[in-house]
Amino acid sequence: MKIESSTTLVELSIAEVFEKLSKASTFERLMPEEASFRLVDEERFSFKLGSMPAIPLKVERLFPNSQIILVADGGNVPFELHVNLTEFNSITQIQLVFDGNLNPMMQMMVKRPLTQFLEALIGNAKKL
Repeated sequence: MKIESSTTLVELSIAEVFEKLSKASTFERLMPEEASFRLVDEERFSFKLGSMPAIPLKVERLFPNSQIILVADGGNVPFELHVNLTEFNSITQIQLVFDGNLNPMMQMMVKRPLTQFLEALIGNAKKL
């Protein structure tokens, strides 16, 4: 299952955005207010929303100034969260893409909340 967020523009260079989003601690600023966030180290963090179990993520792969890939760091559902970066005249466009291997029943249950979560993250990107 693949879910793509809308895109947003941040008035920072692509190098600055890449540097910030390469650190797990930066994701605390992007989380919705109701999320509880726990930093493990600069590569790992977890967050919890409402009654959902905590979701651990790890910064897995870095493609300088173009993409950051976070992966599920444990749990029963393997997935990736791609942070795609594109530069336009010294401002940066950001898009998030969730890519997970979910069964059809699970897809029906999580598609709406995941889409809302990605939109909340992308909406908070201006806080970078």
